[in-house]
Amino acid sequence: MKTTLHILVVIVTGSLIGTFISKLTHIWFPQGNVASLLSTSINTGLNPTTVDLSVVQFTIGLLFKFDIPTIVGVFISALIYKQLIK
Repeated sequence: MKTTLHILVVIVTGSLIGTFISKLTHIWFPQGNVASLLSTSINTGLNPTTVDLSVVQFTIGLLFKFDIPTIVGVFISALIYKQLIK
């Protein structure tokens, strides 16, 4: 359980770092090939599905968005985590 929690923290922290890197690259490179390369993303997961039971209605779904800055952010987060654990 502890290992799963650590992996989840690394992924969430890395995603936040990647989002920050993505925002910075949009400031540094507002247009052009670099901006289009870094903003290319892959969406994967389960699209939201609504289940209506007439008494209760709920929506289930999980989507992941992978782009280059997010992957770099997860990698940086994993390196920092590895250095802190030593």
